[in-house]
Amino acid sequence: MASGRRPIATMNRLLAVLDTPEAATAAIRALGRAGFPSEAVVALRGDADADRIDSRGFVRGRWRRAWRILQFTQTDQMVDLAVYEAALRDGRTVVLVHARRPEDRDRAQRALEAAGAHFMNFFGRIATEDIARWRGEELTIPKHLLR
Repeated sequence: MASGRRPIATMNRLLAVLDTPEAATAAIRALGRAGFPSEAVVALRGDADADRIDSRGFVRGRWRRAWRILQFTQTDQMVDLAVYEAALRDGRTVVLVHARRPEDRDRAQRALEAAGAHFMNFFGRIATEDIARWRGEELTIPKHLLR
């Protein structure tokens, strides 16, 4: 692995973008107050964490690239990973919350929204769910990944 860090686990996780470090800190505190233990919350920042997402498979080599191509053809939300990666490269924070049950997702969503989070998606085991759209200035995303 190029970054020396493990890939990001997305299954059963709610992902959200926070535009400022202060908003990210507020979101993490709000999630704690909502009952999420620290091990259920991951905050990603910067290029090294963007490489961990590796939405197009460019970081981890040929097999990862082939796997990502297959995923893009089978999963409609795969393009969202490219947005999260671009948000990290743009200096924003992406917060992931492990929330398997619907009531946990609702609690996490409320806590994240209160902190100003946007572009929220839940990546389940079999399906994904759009929760909140992107807000603000658009990111630079490769044209072939735009819907």
